[in-house]
Amino acid sequence: MPGKTTSITFIKEQLSARNFAPRKSLGQNFLTDENILLKIVAAGDLGKDDVVLEIGPGLGALTEKLLELSKWVVAIEYDRGLFTILHERFDNFSNLVLLNQDVLATDLAGVLKDYAGGDFHFKVLANLPYYITTPIIFQLIESGLPWKGMVFLVQKEVANRLLAGPGTKEYGALTVMLNFYGKTTKIGNVPKTVFYPIPQVDSTIIRIDPYERQDFVIYPYLHRVVQAAFGQRRKTILNALMSLGKSFGDKESIAELLRKFQINPLQRGETLSIKEFLSIAEELQIRSS
Repeated sequence: MPGKTTSITFIKEQLSARNFAPRKSLGQNFLTDENILLKIVAAGDLGKDDVVLEIGPGLGALTEKLLELSKWVVAIEYDRGLFTILHERFDNFSNLVLLNQDVLATDLAGVLKDYAGGDFHFKVLANLPYYITTPIIFQLIESGLPWKGMVFLVQKEVANRLLAGPGTKEYGALTVMLNFYGKTTKIGNVPKTVFYPIPQVDSTIIRIDPYERQDFVIYPYLHRVVQAAFGQRRKTILNALMSLGKSFGDKESIAELLRKFQINPLQRGETLSIKEFLSIAEELQIRSS
């Protein structure tokens, strides 16, 4: 019946049959609203050539939809108990690769390229485990894979950080690095009451559309600048950049550089735009060569 895999009755039956208790430490909260699930799928704009990565498939509610709409689904589940349930449910699906391992220790490029053929229609759709959301996003960005799109259900607080603007308390290193990589769009909020067990926080669906052209040569320099700027938020950008070492210049030369970019050396890093961070990173690249 429609919505069966998101019904609380179905979820409880699946868990009870295997004496499985959701682990709060792993962020195991299962979606109970079919409409929210369909919003996530619609945001993915899936096609028959897409190779989709799903992280933390849980009981497979989203997995089931992905298998219907895409060429391949690579689902990575860390929990052995949930992996067993998924293996039993989807054993007859020929377009599913189910892995029982830690996504952060997985060679994503090696795994996904085995199933892409000559095309690279890689997408990610996932209800991300809240406790490792940030490292997963960084891993995906830094994987070097040509992602066509990412759709995540994340903690609302994390979404606010991803969507934040300069000068706000939510604006941080993750915001800047993700804005360098692509455009982040809010699809909609999700109340905590549509999960089982009910978590302590609300969630948000976001979509990330990578920019077609990215200068990844600049990425490590941008990362250094951003980490310096947000490592101690109360420092001025001038003092923060001093931590990059003498190869970047002395205090006066750095101040002169900032003024060249029309940046007040006494500003805090949290007030700089992505464009301003990139200007500094480009200069760091030049001075480091």
